[in-house]
Amino acid sequence: MQNDKKPISPLRRPFVAAGGLVGVALSVWYLVANLKRTTLVPDPIWTRFVNVALIMFVSIYLANLLRRLVEFLLKRKAQR
Repeated sequence: MQNDKKPISPLRRPFVAAGGLVGVALSVWYLVANLKRTTLVPDPIWTRFVNVALIMFVSIYLANLLRRLVEFLLKRKAQR
């Protein structure tokens, strides 16, 4: 296997950080809303943990997809 490294985009870090911040905000909102809800049997801890992990994963993944779209549009604009 060769050690050919792909060039890393300068937009990668800001978009991942923004996705992480959005994920943290959504996770806090989810946990607060879940704790305020009054039900007979509350959600188990493992369910909350899995939901927070999914929220974080999806927000960072979507931020990465948005970064790719922005890079594509910037590259396309530069070609015109």
